[in-house]
This record gives sequence, structure tokens and C-alpha cells, in this order.
Amino acid sequence: MDYSVKKLVKNESLEKKIKNICSFNKSRCEIKQGRIIDIDNVNVSFIEPHRIIIRGKNYKLLIIYYDDKNIFLYDRSMPLSIKQLESLLKELNS
Repeated sequence: MDYSVKKLVKNESLEKKIKNICSFNKSRCEIKQGRIIDIDNVNVSFIEPHRIIIRGKNYKLLIIYYDDKNIFLYDRSMPLSIKQLESLLKELNS
């Protein structure tokens, strides 16, 4: 079975906002590039979302996103906005 891997398009402005929120809340963030995996000769593709791992003193959060309108905490069942993320980090650091 052959497959091809392409990079998922990143949203630089969203990542910059998240980095700024993390720096104001004394947290570190690590960004991992998302991918699109196409299986050759079959009509199947897999999308691996971008992952942002946010670490603080006593916590570790996983944010996944496909674009700036679809941001989730841990998995796709918990949608999140930038304001909610900022409030969450402030609450965790207090």
C-alpha cells in the first residue's frame, strides 16, 4: 500500500495569539504540524490536526485545530475559543 503525506496549512496568526497568551500566563507551548495522509489508488484520506501542547507548573493541555474557526481542547467534543483559552490559563495559574 502506497501513501503520500502533505502538510496541513498552518494559521500563523492563530498560533501567534496562542503563543502570546501562553507567555502572559507563564506557560510554554509546543506546536506540532498537522498532516494530510492520502492513500494511493483508494478514495481515503486522513487528516491529522495541528497540535499545540501547553505546559504550566501543574498542568498540561492539548489544543488541536484545523483552522481558526475549529479549535478544540483535547478532542473534537470540546470546542474552545481564544477567550476561553485565555480564561482557562488564568484560572489554572491562580
